[in-house]
Amino acid sequence: HLDMSASPAPRERAHADDDLGPISATSALMVSRALEFASVSSADVVYDLGCNDGRVCVAAAVERGARAVGVEIDERACSIARENVTKANVHDLVDIKHTSAFDVSIADATLVFVYLLPKGNAKLSVKLLEELRPGARVVAYMFKMPSDAWDDKLVDSRGFASSRDRPSGGVDASAYNKLYLYQI
Repeated sequence: HLDMSASPAPRERAHADDDLGPISATSALMVSRALEFASVSSADVVYDLGCNDGRVCVAAAVERGARAVGVEIDERACSIARENVTKANVHDLVDIKHTSAFDVSIADATLVFVYLLPKGNAKLSVKLLEELRPGARVVAYMFKMPSDAWDDKLVDSRGFASSRDRPSGGVDASAYNKLYLYQI
């Protein structure tokens, strides 16, 4: 089993220029939905900017045969992500980089996944637009990219009623779990 226990790191970096926001994991169900939503295939190179425990990268490799690069500035989360790559035996497809999203080239990405607050999406917006090639896709989970620069690139959006298994039952009908697909 993959280690999905990466807890939020202390927010010592909260005011750093390259801080994209708090660590928050995407549920495994929403990761699979996002990969399907974006039609990820073995021809893709998926980047997860702020990859936390590496679950998007590992799933892209295991479920879709895609190459993936996870970028994580938090040392503990990066270590867990590397352990998860080892456990899933996808070293040949997944590379986890311990660095800032602003210090890595994303020019070879065909898909970038982000799960960031609006402030983080806004900070990354220019980098994505400058470095991604025409045809590259961006999947934003929960929060849209900044409207002024991205609305004309929005290809699809979808809300999902529930993103977590609910062993106790109950219904989450909020459709709050949103995916936004953009194409450069």
